[in-house]
Amino acid sequence: PACVRALLAAGADPGQAGSGGATPLMWAAAGGHLEVVRLLVEAGAECDAVTRRNGFTALAFAVRAGEAEVVEALLESGADAGWAFAEGGGGRDPKAGTSLLHLAVENGHFAVGEILLEAGADPDDARPGFAPLHQLSWVRKPNRGDGIDGLPPPRGSGALGSLAFARLLVARGADVDLRLASGSSGGPRLGWKGATPFLFAARTADLPLMRLLVELGADPLAPNADGSTPLMAAAGLGTHAPTEEAGTEEEALAAVEYLLSLGAEIDAVDRNGETAMHGAAYKSLPEVVALLAARGADPAVWHRKNRRGWTPLIIAQGFRPGNFKPAPETEAAIAAALRDAGITPPPPPERRPAGEGYR
Repeated sequence: PACVRALLAAGADPGQAGSGGATPLMWAAAGGHLEVVRLLVEAGAECDAVTRRNGFTALAFAVRAGEAEVVEALLESGADAGWAFAEGGGGRDPKAGTSLLHLAVENGHFAVGEILLEAGADPDDARPGFAPLHQLSWVRKPNRGDGIDGLPPPRGSGALGSLAFARLLVARGADVDLRLASGSSGGPRLGWKGATPFLFAARTADLPLMRLLVELGADPLAPNADGSTPLMAAAGLGTHAPTEEAGTEEEALAAVEYLLSLGAEIDAVDRNGETAMHGAAYKSLPEVVALLAARGADPAVWHRKNRRGWTPLIIAQGFRPGNFKPAPETEAAIAAALRDAGITPPPPPERRPAGEGYR
């Protein structure tokens, strides 16, 4: 701070930006240097200046770093708690519409999220295509692969945990059954359109979050726009990389059991012809296959081709999007369920020559 005072006294420009548009205030905010932040603001530094490459403001840098005191100081200086990124970045940069609240949640800074809510941030903000309650599912339980979505959970900051923050969001007016207005639908991924936070929690087999959302009033049976149910999601519907996506088989078993105890329809079929058994085949979960069969899943319903021409058995044999390796244990479990029902498992379909895709 003493150096900053000396430079300002000598006429240094508090708003001078570097080649990428980063200002001294941004550097101070990102580093958590509260006294320097106050000095620069008092000297006339612009709170809402943005970087050229990814559109960050000083407040966005402070939120991402979890610098709660700096966030409070910038908000007191007039920074907008409802600000969002105008353009989408690439890689780890926030996508267009990402708000400061989303940025706090993504990085596990739930105490900072509380500050933003107190300053007027919208708890149901879905400008990037999802709301904070949806976002908690992958922040709590990210995938395990090598992609951008396969990083470990954030270290976070503060004493407020993710489940407590979910309670806080609902207490501040978040719609616990908020359905996403847009998103993928009809493809091999689990459709986002019409998806609720509970459906997202089921997708990662996050039983603690599922239970909390039900306690807060969520509908545990609400499907997405495709008619895909939380039971299908918990069983694995939409999985591309079975060993890399969130939700272990043990967790999936617990989530499926919980949903069945709540009255989930075991033989529901979505608009793509998918069932919970298709989900277990996608995620290569032989124990979930056995559980569904033991609990009465009807082969007359699930042993049918979906809109892509795949039965659960065909999916387990390797006819699937993404990781299309056969899953022998899952194939055996599905075949056993068919035999128990008096059905002879059919042979695998003929594979197409290399380079011609899959059926």
